[in-house]
Amino acid sequence: MSLSASQRLWLAIVSGLLCSAVLVSILAPPSFALTAVGDLVQCLLLSSLLVALAINVCACSRAVRIFWLLLLIGVGFWLLAQTLWTYFEVILRREVPNPFVGDLAIVLHLVPIVAALAMRPDREEQRSRLTSLDFLLLFSWWLYLYLFFVIPWQYVHPDDHTYGRNFDVLYIAGHIVVLLASAHTWYSSSGFWRTIYRGILLASLVYAAGSIAASVAIDYGRYYTGSLYDVPLLISAVLFTWVALLGYQSKFLVNFSGEPAPWAHPWVTALTVVATASLPLLAGWAVFFSHAPQRIGKYRLALTLTMIVFVGALRTFKQHTLDRELARATKELHEASVTDLLTGVRNRRFFAATINKDTQQALRFYSIGEGATRNRDLIFYLIDIDHFKAVNDRFGHQQGDLLLVQVAARISTAIRYSDVLIRWGGEEFLVVSRFTDRADAEILARRVLHAIGTEEFQLTAGKIRRTCSIGWATFPWWPERAEAIPYADVIRFADRALYEAKNRGRNMAVGIIPEYSMAHYAKQSPPGNLSPGDLPGRTVVSEGPPAK
Repeated sequence: MSLSASQRLWLAIVSGLLCSAVLVSILAPPSFALTAVGDLVQCLLLSSLLVALAINVCACSRAVRIFWLLLLIGVGFWLLAQTLWTYFEVILRREVPNPFVGDLAIVLHLVPIVAALAMRPDREEQRSRLTSLDFLLLFSWWLYLYLFFVIPWQYVHPDDHTYGRNFDVLYIAGHIVVLLASAHTWYSSSGFWRTIYRGILLASLVYAAGSIAASVAIDYGRYYTGSLYDVPLLISAVLFTWVALLGYQSKFLVNFSGEPAPWAHPWVTALTVVATASLPLLAGWAVFFSHAPQRIGKYRLALTLTMIVFVGALRTFKQHTLDRELARATKELHEASVTDLLTGVRNRRFFAATINKDTQQALRFYSIGEGATRNRDLIFYLIDIDHFKAVNDRFGHQQGDLLLVQVAARISTAIRYSDVLIRWGGEEFLVVSRFTDRADAEILARRVLHAIGTEEFQLTAGKIRRTCSIGWATFPWWPERAEAIPYADVIRFADRALYEAKNRGRNMAVGIIPEYSMAHYAKQSPPGNLSPGDLPGRTVVSEGPPAK
């Protein structure tokens, strides 16, 4: 991995600025000129870093873009704090106050960096697991800690010493989390991303050492802008710029490592648990154990109660989102389980799950009484592609599968919305026509024959023409006694009709309907002894379109 010529020039320019700033820090005495140079160089280096990250955000794919975007947000907070610092020292020409209004941005800018490392764009299964709600929870909790430990000593009961001490502790804790996250991602990665994470770890280490040292020096009155305390900060900005320039190559990455990954990093899960559990503990400490002034205790208690309500609402919303995603995933899984993988139509599992409801609906219609309603029958159509084996033998099974897909699509166009098309097995389909009338059974059969046989099918190997054979039967078998013959026997009648259609020369539909009424058989045999094999029926034949 190497940088392009323009990227090397970019890196050389920022490195030159760094070297110049170091020389000035060593040679120049404390003065307004040194302060102005130190502030402006830091602003220039951070602005350059921000531009490099913005280029990656615009160029990369979604998962990688979010990673660079979070880093850009973190650097943006960093630049904001430095801009405020420069405003006081260069524009107003006055010493930066302590406490400093930009301290909030300095503390918060570490959170997006941790979130970026949690994204893990190098792992396909994990890259989108850190949701915006997780980020908002961690960001809010870190802000809460700042408001709880630091702000009271700035505004509620001003105390510069306690303010500085609490700020340093919180700031050091933030850097420790960043370093641990960087080390974890670097250790568990490989290839291109291992180089990226190693660069982030190195830059974070230098930045943590420099910023903590500068913060402590500020508390003891030893820091001035342009001093050697600024050198580690400048070096870290250049290192982050190198990482951003190198990261531009991530836009060319297509394959991810595919390593198994949990739903989220263990340390992200631990942080969210700690964030939630810490709230009541801190509230109890503020009320019963803290020796802070009473005004600070009331402030902390009100702040914690507000945060508890906010976190509760956030977690409730997150749980609602997870429940909705689970419901959608369950629905998709159910749809997949009842759908034929090849053709996209329903499968026999769907038939088994719905047929009892369909038959009971038909029986209820007939229980209303003769003539009370039309369109109350179920008609089963078994459809078989004629000479399908010849297609597999001549063109191969892949072309046969393509033919099945097109046949299923044509049958779907010929049936009604309320009808169900099922892949029955092999090249055989079943249509369950709901809410229809047995007197109109031939109409759908003719439509299917016409849809299959009139136009050629387009295969990769060329165009072919195929016809189909159809066998159909109606449920209930006898309208006057709807429950006498179960639907399974009626499907066997339809299968017998399909066999008859093939024997008659194919490209036709044959329906079997009762030849005699139920009363005719009841005179010869008790109804309970009737067998489907003993029930002859008459056939209804429908010819398909002429062969071409």
